[in-house]
Order: sequence, then C-alpha cells, then structure tokens
Amino acid sequence: EKIPPRDSFHASKRVCHLLRMGVAALFGPESGTTSGHVQSICDALEIPHIETHWDIIGKRDGYSINLSPSPKHISKAYMSLIESYGWKTFTILYQDNQGLVRLHELLKSPTDLDIKIVVNQLNFKDNDYNMKMLREVKQSGATHLVLDCDQDKIRTVMKEAQAVGMMRAHHNYLITNLDLHLVDLEDFKYGGTNITAFRLVDPHNPEVQNVVKSWMLGEKRFPTKTFPINQLIKTETALIYDAVHVFANALNELDKSQVINTTPLSCSGDDTWQHGNSLVNYMKLVEMEGLSGRVKFDQFGLRT
Repeated sequence: EKIPPRDSFHASKRVCHLLRMGVAALFGPESGTTSGHVQSICDALEIPHIETHWDIIGKRDGYSINLSPSPKHISKAYMSLIESYGWKTFTILYQDNQGLVRLHELLKSPTDLDIKIVVNQLNFKDNDYNMKMLREVKQSGATHLVLDCDQDKIRTVMKEAQAVGMMRAHHNYLITNLDLHLVDLEDFKYGGTNITAFRLVDPHNPEVQNVVKSWMLGEKRFPTKTFPINQLIKTETALIYDAVHVFANALNELDKSQVINTTPLSCSGDDTWQHGNSLVNYMKLVEMEGLSGRVKFDQFGLRT
C-alpha cells in the first residue's frame, strides 16, 4: 500500500482495510507523522508493527519494533567522535527540525563541555541563500562543520562550500547522513578536506554484495524502473530487508510451537490477534547479522 506522507486519516483507513483481510504484521510507513497513528492501531489490535525510519519521539508501544538506530545513540556517537577530534568549536548546518533531534546530544554539549556551537539552517528553496550563508560561515573563521541534510542534497552543499573556499585542507566535515556512500565525492578528493561519516551498510561486506548481485540478476529477468543502476544500496533499503528477515525468523520460531493463522480484524471491534503478543516477543529476541550490521533489540523493541 502506498500512503501519502503526513496524511494520517488516509493511512488509518488503509491500515483498517488491510486488517480486515487478516495480516500477521505491518511494515512502515516511512513517514514519522503517520507512523504514530499506525502504531496505535496495531497496539490496540495486537498486530506487530515494524518500522525502519528515524524514531523522533523515541516512544514505543508494546507491539512495535524499530530497526533504525535511535537518534539519541547516533547523536552520542557523533559527540564521541567530536571529542576524540578535540573540536572546541564547530558549526552545524542543518536542513530541518528532524536534524536538530538527531543532533540533540551535540546541542547539549556546551553545558557539559567547554565547546562553542554555531547553528545555521539551510534553505533549499532560495537558490542564493545557502551560498550567502556559507560565505558568512567562512568569514567567521569556522573550519569544523557538521552537515545534516538529505542524501541528495549533500553534494550540492559541498559544491557550494567548495565555491566559497570552504573545502580546503584545514576544513573538517562530519556528515550525519548514513548514505554518504551514495554521494559522488570525486570533485573533493584533491582538496585535502577531511570528510567523516558513519554508515550502517558496508558495500564491501560479502553478504551485502551477494544480496545486491541476486537483486541485479532478478532485475535482468524482470526489469523495473526503480532499481538502481549501481551496486550500492540505500540504508533504508537495507533496513527494510533486515526487517523482513527479523519477521521471518520470529514467525518461523513461533510456528514450531503453535499453528499460526491470520484473523480478519475490525478497527472498530474489540477482537485482537491471538498470536500478536507472542510474535512480537519472538521478534525482540532475534539476533542476526543483517545488511545493516548486527541486529538486536532491547525489551522495548529499540535496536541496540
């Protein structure tokens, strides 16, 4: 089912339609705005709900798990890296409010450490705004920068930074997007700039390479318009792949002890799915090596 982002009413209607047919779990949606509504419905009807997007709120209902690392843990990793680099001042360039949530621990650091932070919001609707802002950042003498924006905008920002003279040997960038491996950095190889990022997906991992090869073979047999032309995959794709395997592993284990049947449910009724509680508990017990690394959950369904 394709659900428009930020349309909670439509999302609720489609979820109720699916539940009337009988399902064992629901995956998504990717939009955090609508995901909360889907999560509430699944919790009420005891249907496992599996998410793969940034969990901005950080609140989990009993029947929900999330394969995406929590913003709090990621932000702490960024802070640890900055501390190891010895940055005493840095400038944050962020795209939207979700970026501020991801960088929460960094924004707290001035109260815990002797660090100065300057925060600037990017604006991709005004063609001249970012260039003007970057010139001001350069004039301030900033050399340590944290960039938080969508993957398809990273190269644009860095090209603009290069144009104003901010991609030189004394400049250091921490990119928070987990898909930097998809960005063409060829134009920045010889400037001496230090560019650092974290990732969940290792393109050199044999398991990742084998899965991508099997996808490409399938694409040759049954071509689609959406398959990427290169052999690199998005973090989101890897998380969805791992989510399906977590569900399959848990369902297989539960099936060994009882017969599992889906049941048509009504959003306005009182009936719940009898296997939902057992299945979600089995999912929380799954430990495996996935495309996004080690997959393991705590008692609340958050990835650890």
